[in-house]
Amino acid sequence: MCEAFHALNREKQVKIINAAMKVFSESSYNKASTVDIAAIAGISKGALFYYFRNKRELYCYLYEYSCKKIYEKLDEVKAMEERDFFERNIKIVEARAAAMLDCPYIFAFSLQAYYEKDISVAQDIKLINEKILKDAYAKLNENIDTSKFKNKEDINKAIKMIIWLSEGFIKERMAEGKLELEEIKEEIYDYMKILKRGFYKEVL
Repeated sequence: MCEAFHALNREKQVKIINAAMKVFSESSYNKASTVDIAAIAGISKGALFYYFRNKRELYCYLYEYSCKKIYEKLDEVKAMEERDFFERNIKIVEARAAAMLDCPYIFAFSLQAYYEKDISVAQDIKLINEKILKDAYAKLNENIDTSKFKNKEDINKAIKMIIWLSEGFIKERMAEGKLELEEIKEEIYDYMKILKRGFYKEVL
């Protein structure tokens, strides 16, 4: 599938991927325009449908690509090897930022696609989720040392706070054009220390 697309050089592939993610993240599947995607990517609509048979194939390719890209970045920073809850989540934020450096619209698109209800693609997205994202939430939090928490019932609250913090923080840095991984890692670490003091029994 998509052999012609995979034959393109990497730079052109990324340009098409980012253009498509941008358009699909800003509209529902039905309303997203392939003409707009082609224009942003700097190719003709005919070329777009030479690389992908139809809009549905492009959409599903992008969603599966997004899921794999995020896991790839998590592996690169060795996030799952870290047992401390907050240290692991620092690495998860680092992985998210790294993914957005390559694909600025990856999370906006992924979220849009995950909740897409259009019958043309909803079942396909569900199948991709079952294949790639099955038990993803549990895996991100497995083998974590929870003994440091004052109250283990607070873990889900901590997860939500970190998600809100990281999403807002990364979006702010993107808007400012300051998405530097080392700077993000250092600043996020400062915020995590504040959360540690609130949730952990004691912080060294």
